[in-house]
Amino acid sequence: MASRTVAPPVTAEGREALRLSTPVALWWAWVAFVVVNVADYAVQGLPSARFGAVVSAILLLGTGLAYVLALRPRVIMDSSGLTVVNPFRVHHVPWRLIEHVGTGEWVRVHYGHAGAEETGGKKLDCWALYVSSRTKRKIARGAPRPRRGLFTSQRTAQWLEGGSADPGYGRLPEEARHLASLPVAQALAVRLDSRAARERARQAGAGPGEAQAAASWSWPAIAAAAVPALILVIVAVIA
Repeated sequence: MASRTVAPPVTAEGREALRLSTPVALWWAWVAFVVVNVADYAVQGLPSARFGAVVSAILLLGTGLAYVLALRPRVIMDSSGLTVVNPFRVHHVPWRLIEHVGTGEWVRVHYGHAGAEETGGKKLDCWALYVSSRTKRKIARGAPRPRRGLFTSQRTAQWLEGGSADPGYGRLPEEARHLASLPVAQALAVRLDSRAARERARQAGAGPGEAQAAASWSWPAIAAAAVPALILVIVAVIA
């Protein structure tokens, strides 16, 4: 089912965020685990203050890591290019710099420098769009025949295609039907690659310009993992 694999797109002011739903489900599973444990200890009581401090520190660290590794990562498309939000870093690549989007361990963006005679040969892996072992095997076997129920809904086809689609699988545009036959990660890579090609063609006459890729550390994300880890170390030493 597509709902088990792809999280719904998040749109605001022309922006669209892509990510797989499995990490999001893991995040909420962890939140539920924390809530159940906190409620249980609130009712049953704690064996000792030391035990409570250690358990609290472990739950806090797990929550920080779950946020950074599962909930936070995403790939955002907007008019200026791709913004890849990885666990601890945020990358922005203008459309005109993107040469190709393919798959490896993750969906991988290949990009270079505007106006460069040779490609920059740079690669950017999208943590949010990982490629599972099962998906790799499907890609190695080649595109399977389209199957009903995977990406055959009108809403999903519109999302993957980035355009409009008529109801019914048989009446979907050719691109949407092709995407429907691919594993999810590969379909997303194809869609991103097609969008990049369209944007490059649209901006071809815009002149050389100063298009540059940018990357920055996310200090809140680093703090979300480092601070609980430090608290756990302090609790383990002192308690």
